[in-house]
Amino acid sequence: MKTLTKRAVTLAGAGAMALSLFAGGGTALAAQRHTTKHVATKHVATKDQVVVKLVTVPKYGKILVDQAGFALYIDTADKPHHFACTGACLVVWPPLVLPKGQAKPVAGKGVTGLGLVKSPSGEQVTWHGKPLYTFERDAKGTVRGQGIKQDGTWFVAQMTKATSTKSKTPTSSWA
Repeated sequence: MKTLTKRAVTLAGAGAMALSLFAGGGTALAAQRHTTKHVATKHVATKDQVVVKLVTVPKYGKILVDQAGFALYIDTADKPHHFACTGACLVVWPPLVLPKGQAKPVAGKGVTGLGLVKSPSGEQVTWHGKPLYTFERDAKGTVRGQGIKQDGTWFVAQMTKATSTKSKTPTSSWA
């Protein structure tokens, strides 16, 4: 019985931590839960190269995704030579960085405007000069970071806008 009670308390604590992270930004909690190195590389580590692809999502139109199918985002607070997302923010918004040995990102069909910028995280991929990031709460085929305000406002990297009426729900899936 004690084991079951401990497990219930542990699960309740984890749920409260996750709710706190989502509702209030909670980047300090995210930093305690994950190491920056682990989270920042979780999307990139699936392949040997960074590849930026274009997919069509009904709610958002054509958006950029990484080689693993994770949506890519831009931060409105980033300015030339100034990265607004640092420290614990990078746990929630891992930057898209090149692995050692890759000189430039691979552009999928229809993708233009890719570049690189030297960031504290390494050689970070840019799109039309804007650094690209993934979102910790996304899974392959989801867009959960659209419009989140944390060190600026985060938007999915869109090539074209969707033609349908936008939904008020924060999640979209194309997988």
